[in-house]
This record gives sequence, C-alpha cells and structure tokens, in this order.
Amino acid sequence: MNDPSIEQWRALLLFRQRHGRTWKSALSLHWMNGTDENDPLGAALRMVRNQFGPSWLHALRPKAFAEAEQRIALLDRLPVMCATYHGETGDPIILKRGESGHWRMPGDMTVEQFNAAFLPTPGQIAAMEAGSVLGWDMPSADPANDDAAGRLKCKS
Repeated sequence: MNDPSIEQWRALLLFRQRHGRTWKSALSLHWMNGTDENDPLGAALRMVRNQFGPSWLHALRPKAFAEAEQRIALLDRLPVMCATYHGETGDPIILKRGESGHWRMPGDMTVEQFNAAFLPTPGQIAAMEAGSVLGWDMPSADPANDDAAGRLKCKS
C-alpha cells in the first residue's frame, strides 16, 4: 500500500486541524506513548503508524494533504453505496465509494430497494460506476461532470 486510505487521511486531516502547527510532533508523541488510542480517530491513526511509520509522517508534505482533501471532497459528493447493473452481465451489483470493483447484490433485494436507502442520483450512480472501474481520480468519477440523466457532459 503506497497511500493511506480515505479514512486514514480523514483522521490525519482532523488531527492536524485540532493540533495546529505542531501536529506532527503531537502525533509522534501520541504514537510513542500509546495515547493515540484515546483519540476519537485513534484506530485510523494507529493504522497509519503501523502501515507507514514515523519516517513517512516526517516526510509528509502539504501537497499530499491538498490532494487528499480534493479526493475527500469528491467522494463526499457521492453516497456511501449504490446499486446498479453490471455493464457486461446485467447482474445487479453494489458499488462502494472509494473502492474498486463491486459486490454482488443479495438475492432477496432489488437495485431499487437498495438505492432507496442511499438515494443516489443518476449522476452519482454513473460517477460511482466510472470510479469503481477506472479509478476515483478520473473526471468521470465526479458527479459534477454528469448531466441529470447520468451521462458524462461533453466539454466544448
């Protein structure tokens, strides 16, 4: 894994916001003393420590945070999950924001029933279809680039 997950980035961003200029020192101290477990997002912060380590934290630059904030802002425009039909097989599937691939729909549920819980728009469904296949950093994964029917807008 080369990059923290979205939830890990969220934890880092919130920690940085709460601790200000000296946030890296504060987090390092929490990690050394084991007090990161007392943080509301301690589990995610501990995962960052375990996966990337203090050296990664020290080398982290503001540009990485700016990129993470943009990714999070994009993903926050999408529902947590939505259901749609597989492009090749037509089988009902479930997509989760920020994740590649899909899950099978439980046999006792329809796409419409599933989507009633999350209320995705056609543009959000189209964006999640694109993001789950092409990557979440693609323009087609942004629902702002889709029209009301969920079709990608052409830029002239």
